[in-house]
Amino acid sequence: MLELALHALPRRAARELRGMVEPLDDLYIARSRPDPHASPDDGWWARRCWG
Repeated sequence: MLELALHALPRRAARELRGMVEPLDDLYIARSRPDPHASPDDGWWARRCWG
């Protein structure tokens, strides 16, 4: 949903939202790992797994 919002919002609002979302994305990436079984058609966040 956030990805859709980032593309639908006006540039300034999208930039503000991106500033809040990017640190959370970075944290998610740091605490997860790539899922070798995930479909490449899924969003990057769906191609990550815990453990």
